[in-house]
Amino acid sequence: MKAYIFRRFILSVMTAAAMTVAAYPSGDCRGCKTNADFPAELAGTMLPYDFSRTDPSVPWGANMRPVYINYIARHGARFLSSEKKIEKLRVTLEAAREEGTLSPKGAAFLRLIGRVDSVTDGRWGALNAVGIKEEQRLAKEMAAIAPALLKKGKVKAIATYVPRVVMTMYEFCHQLACYSSDLEVATSEGRQFDSLLRYFTTDSTYVNFLSHPDWKKEYDRFSSKTLPTSPAASMFTIGRDNRELQKLSLDAYGILQSLKAAGLCADIAEWFTPEEYRRCWEVSNLEHYYERSESSFSSIPIQSAKPLLKSIMTSTDSFLSGKSDETAFLRFGHAETVIPLFTLMRLPGCYAPDSTPEGLASVWNDSDISPLGANLLMVVLKDEEGNPFVAMRLNGKWVETAGSTVTPWGTLKDLWISYLNK
Repeated sequence: MKAYIFRRFILSVMTAAAMTVAAYPSGDCRGCKTNADFPAELAGTMLPYDFSRTDPSVPWGANMRPVYINYIARHGARFLSSEKKIEKLRVTLEAAREEGTLSPKGAAFLRLIGRVDSVTDGRWGALNAVGIKEEQRLAKEMAAIAPALLKKGKVKAIATYVPRVVMTMYEFCHQLACYSSDLEVATSEGRQFDSLLRYFTTDSTYVNFLSHPDWKKEYDRFSSKTLPTSPAASMFTIGRDNRELQKLSLDAYGILQSLKAAGLCADIAEWFTPEEYRRCWEVSNLEHYYERSESSFSSIPIQSAKPLLKSIMTSTDSFLSGKSDETAFLRFGHAETVIPLFTLMRLPGCYAPDSTPEGLASVWNDSDISPLGANLLMVVLKDEEGNPFVAMRLNGKWVETAGSTVTPWGTLKDLWISYLNK
């Protein structure tokens, strides 16, 4: 008998998901013929998951079999997190309209803001149709990678209390449960997981670091010389302060970068050149780096992720020692959850502690590390003699650790312990 051990209101959640899919387009923007000169990765952490980069193969041979899965993921594609993301620019543009200083380009951007508001329809931060499809496909990929393992057994899943994360977990787990009638799926969400998955709000050292950033002066220096003024200036018929225009241009970028995830399209070239758009991304990318990764200013973000890495190690050891009969342990959180963790684990492309603002974009890309739906799939394997190994897949690509894509668990564990002790 199929065991759906989903917690309260699961039926209403799934009904809401179906309504969301029906209400909003698929998000693939196939009707949008513009933006060819604007690389998708410049959407940064608002980039929907890129399945075209997925490696469908597995790096182990027939002499090995999957026995356990650890999975850590960011929520799927969503609408802008809050109305505050559009409010400042909207208020400024509306004031200019009242004053008679709004240009045609400003009026066009004001209409775009109206479209964003209308499509979101009060669902600020909610998982949307794009995110639902992401999670369904990601679960199918997991099942395809370890089909025998996920035919039966027990899957445990936890999520933060934030609705988009809860919804992500349910969509993913629902798809897994549909895969096999013998798979038990137990889900749990709530503030009891804050210290593990929302440590950026509970670790007092990290909270203080975010409130009093040592890197702010360097960030302001870089942003003041990098951010363009022309995109915002084109929205008005009279001149404005250059620093204000830079900030408004960054606000405009923040709206445009979110459109694909919301299933919307707009011609970015109406306001930005490709170079201006890239410069806004570079500033946004730098902020994410300073706040969530290890930099010359601090290692506090990755220090705060240590309990989460320890949890992954403990759950693996518990399974291998026979103390746990779970098939998989799934954890769902936020960009702020996974970026510090992936940096701590020194996954390829995630660890660049000595980067300068000017050189960061060439070695550290937030859209590669934490797109919407970002995930690390850790497959525990055993060979014919019963020796444990691990293969890890970051955002669809198998990655090397200790010089190999299939690493003895003891070797990987020792490596992680060395990181935890620093």
